[in-house]
Amino acid sequence: MTVVRLQAPIAGWASPLAEVPDPAFAEGLIGDGMVVDPFEAELRAPCDGTVVALHKAHHACTVRAANGAEILLHIGVDTVEMGGEGFVPHVEEGQTVRAGDKLVSFDMDMVAQKARSLQVIIVVANGEAHPILERRVYCEVQSGDFMMAVDGGDAPQAEETTIESDEIATKDVKLMIASGLHARPAAALANAAREFFGAVTIECRGQTANGKSVVSLMALGTQHGDVLTVTAQGPGAGPLVEKLTDDIAAGLGDDVVEQGTLSASPSDRAPEASTRGGQIVDLSVEMFASDKEVTLDAGTTAVAGIAVGPAVRLFHQRTEFPETASDAASEASRLQEAINAMKTRLEAASSDASHSASIFQAHAALLQEPDLVPGALELIKEGKSAEWAWTFVAGRMVRVLERLSDARMKERAADLKDLEQQVLGLLTGNDPRAMLADFPEGGVLIADEVLPSELTAVPPGRLAGICMAAGGKTSHAVIIAESLGVPCLVAVGPDIARVPENAPIILDGAKGTLRVFSSETEQQKTRDAAAARAAQRELNRKRAHEVCYTADGARIEVFANLGKVEDAAFALSEGAEGCGLLRTEFLYLGRSSAPTEDQQYMQYQAIADALQGRPVIIRTLDAGGDKPLTYFPIAEEENPALGVRGVRATLQQPDLLRTQLRAILRVRPYGVAKVMVPMVTSIDELRAVKAMIEEESKALGRDEPIEVGAMIEVPAAALTARQLSEEAAFFSIGTNDLTQYGLAMDRGNPALAPSIDALHPGVLRLIEQVAAGAAEKERTVAVCGGAASDVAAVPFLIGLGVTELSATPAVIADVKALIRTLNLADCRALAQAAVTAQTSKDVRRLASETGA
Repeated sequence: MTVVRLQAPIAGWASPLAEVPDPAFAEGLIGDGMVVDPFEAELRAPCDGTVVALHKAHHACTVRAANGAEILLHIGVDTVEMGGEGFVPHVEEGQTVRAGDKLVSFDMDMVAQKARSLQVIIVVANGEAHPILERRVYCEVQSGDFMMAVDGGDAPQAEETTIESDEIATKDVKLMIASGLHARPAAALANAAREFFGAVTIECRGQTANGKSVVSLMALGTQHGDVLTVTAQGPGAGPLVEKLTDDIAAGLGDDVVEQGTLSASPSDRAPEASTRGGQIVDLSVEMFASDKEVTLDAGTTAVAGIAVGPAVRLFHQRTEFPETASDAASEASRLQEAINAMKTRLEAASSDASHSASIFQAHAALLQEPDLVPGALELIKEGKSAEWAWTFVAGRMVRVLERLSDARMKERAADLKDLEQQVLGLLTGNDPRAMLADFPEGGVLIADEVLPSELTAVPPGRLAGICMAAGGKTSHAVIIAESLGVPCLVAVGPDIARVPENAPIILDGAKGTLRVFSSETEQQKTRDAAAARAAQRELNRKRAHEVCYTADGARIEVFANLGKVEDAAFALSEGAEGCGLLRTEFLYLGRSSAPTEDQQYMQYQAIADALQGRPVIIRTLDAGGDKPLTYFPIAEEENPALGVRGVRATLQQPDLLRTQLRAILRVRPYGVAKVMVPMVTSIDELRAVKAMIEEESKALGRDEPIEVGAMIEVPAAALTARQLSEEAAFFSIGTNDLTQYGLAMDRGNPALAPSIDALHPGVLRLIEQVAAGAAEKERTVAVCGGAASDVAAVPFLIGLGVTELSATPAVIADVKALIRTLNLADCRALAQAAVTAQTSKDVRRLASETGA
């Protein structure tokens, strides 16, 4: 008997498989093995062999030893739901590896936060032929140490004998598991198929897998909505196929998700596939003359600040290329060379320690999509050019993702657009990154729309500012700009194309303006003002930890908006007096099932601990038609923003809401955590939530009361604040949604971005109504929306009666410094002038004229 000795693929604490918090692994349904609690973030090959499967989410990899033993290495539990985020593969399927070679790197903190367990699971997937003879558990192991001994057999497993039988059965079934056939459902399907004596195959999108092999099933790369063709040959094939298709339809132990699909119609043809590249603005327009200053004031501030410098133009034009090509082998080689160059580029970008690394990890994951490169190569075989084939397949996938209501899928569509353009640039030699590598010191980028990959091509420290004709405030390019501290304007409009190369620019993020051909005197004055502001900000940060009062002694609390545990420490360092809005959606996204009470409690308690006894206002789940969750079934809606969302949605899922409320009620010390209910429109909704809280408090044995407040996000709630104050202990105004609903403008529509302003007189009147309604019961009125982070809005909000602001951590020091210069009488007078103004521009003019 030969023995294969497997080495530990990662350093950590080794334990029996039974300690995995997942029955499919713990009960050995996937295979026998062990588990390691990792001390490091690099997974390595346990033996010499071949990578036979790399899951598209990159959380699982299978190495087949020379004798046929298949070693499945699975990072974490439920990590498939992360969709590849936080994982970077270093190998490809079919690649030969040596023991100790790096397979996958992963972000330990991200996995620990988002997954049910961080444990690395090691199982022998075909253990019936290769049983484990020895294993090391309940001890610390280093990567490369002996871990397990496996019966190696004398040779690789022979292929399964085909059963000669006339009985063949086949049937199609739709796969409605959110994350496809990942380890758990694949094991359930394989185990059911193994009970059959004959052959079982599963076909999906032209690929065929052995239905009895977990690895083979996972390698199909299935997705939610795929159609599987189940075929069996042998005695009893008909009943078996019926059973297997019923099991698949029922979810194979995973939740079945009825809404949405990732499958694309074969006839979904990319429009204008032969001239892709897009063009947002007309580049034939006449340029601005240099003898006159021009001000473009339609822009929306994405990142505040001031930039002065020469204009550097970046406008995307259509890329012309033929649809067909005569030499398929040459075209396939060209595409593969471009893909390899892209992989090298992404590997370097993904290993960067900056905020943008996760974006390029997502790009790398997309490049591994099973239908992307293989799909393009198939079209090349049919006579298409490399450019046409690539843009056709990528464009089709983009439109499939864009049609989905899931916001995360739409983000992936934006990532795929970027990836599409990068590969196209490599194929055509028209790569904007090459020009950006020579970006001048202190230049201001003037563009139709900037892609993240282009932005990161600019050498560090050279970029002074960004101004885009289109774009939105939440794009990946803006996220990178914010991390770099680079001022950015979006949605400036088509006139931006009239700015000549090297024209002197003054970008004012506070006012949302772009001044072209300003005098040298104005430019120098702006540079001096920017330097003075930077110096003032440093002074502001020195006093940021002091409690905040107006000049005439009115107490104004300044809290922080948080979206995850890691935000709390940074907020505290910037002077936050607590958390005024904890967005709990981070716990619910990217999962096939809702987080448990314990999982939620640990996160809430960690944030409370990080804030060291300061208040934590926890918003209950704000999901629904506009923020869908796969396990939270809501019928498709024509207008999700006006549909079942916020408290309307969670009251329809009382078990889910009660679980969250119990987790919040457990946070200690009692009194630190408060509950905030989103999208309230009636007092009955508040009463229903408070009744649940009372019942769950009794069940937990908690006698201390907990404060329950209402988010004011719709005009109806603002106008009935007095009635709501009968039940609400406090109000927090979400100005983003209140502005959207008050102005009837979709805040996600870039075309409307210049007009969506919380300082519109109508929105300010709604805030005034909230303060007036709260006064009778002496309820606190806070603002936790974007207006609280807008320094220009602060005097107006205080003048209207707001006594608490919850802002982005980075602006807290500046907000506190401004408040200390204000007095209530002046703020009230300013607010009254604002609510009688005609436009939001008039209101902002008031702020600049009064020096507020």
